[in-house]
Amino acid sequence: MKLRKTVLALLILGICLVSMLNLASALTISSVNTNPEVIAPGESSLIKIGVENEGNDDVEDVSVSLNLKDVPFAPYSSSSEISFDEIRDGRLEYAEFEIIALSDAKSGIYKIPLEVSYRISGETQTRTKSSLIGISVNSKPIIDLGIETGLILRGQENQVSLRITNKGFSDVKFLEIELVNGAYYNVLSQKNVYIGDISSDDFDTAEFKIFFKDNSPSTVNFPITVRYKDNLNNKYEENLNLQITTYTGKQATDLGLIQQSNTTTYIGIVITIIITYIFYRQIRKRRKMKKAENSA
Repeated sequence: MKLRKTVLALLILGICLVSMLNLASALTISSVNTNPEVIAPGESSLIKIGVENEGNDDVEDVSVSLNLKDVPFAPYSSSSEISFDEIRDGRLEYAEFEIIALSDAKSGIYKIPLEVSYRISGETQTRTKSSLIGISVNSKPIIDLGIETGLILRGQENQVSLRITNKGFSDVKFLEIELVNGAYYNVLSQKNVYIGDISSDDFDTAEFKIFFKDNSPSTVNFPITVRYKDNLNNKYEENLNLQITTYTGKQATDLGLIQQSNTTTYIGIVITIIITYIFYRQIRKRRKMKKAENSA
């Protein structure tokens, strides 16, 4: 009975020792560095992966590979797999990959699958380790402003429509526009307008009621402040300027931008006809009366 217990204990101890030796022989991913840490679409990044043999045995046929199948990246100046014939015990090797973000890559954080396969010296079994590498793609949104209103007149209220276009690769979130009164105009409507999100290569509009003073020059500098965030929640604030052309009513009419109303002319003609008709009736009546007196 005691012999059986002793044999069982030795067997368990042997299994534990073998397991410990196997674990000690395993490769570990000791470090992952990317330079730069954040890349823009169309740019490249160098990924340096440290692979360390912390065991007591050498390892052979080591392969370190990146799976770029489902992420918007491609190998740049290297392949997606790097091999080492051998990594001796206690040694550290580095696998370097250079990848490029595709030109249509959306901003965000992507997880790239990483796999390390190897074989312990003297064994035939291939072992694998899997992990994930996080790569950030981002670029500053490019905000473009324009005026959609065709005609702006001095001395009166104008409905001014601003067109906000996102020309960058990164989406815009929580965008708001702020106007302030200027020397030649007053903002009659709300000065802050919240737009919200604008996707890449998309646009939105904002409406303002603005009174341009009579002394406004033909070209008015129109400062606008825009605030927003990108997909990684980075905050931006930009002070942009538009050049707005203003006209007097006469200038707009002379240039054919607005048609002159003929209502006043028509009214004058009608009044002239009525007065002429009344005057003609009175003269005719007097003639009849005078003729009747002469006949008597």
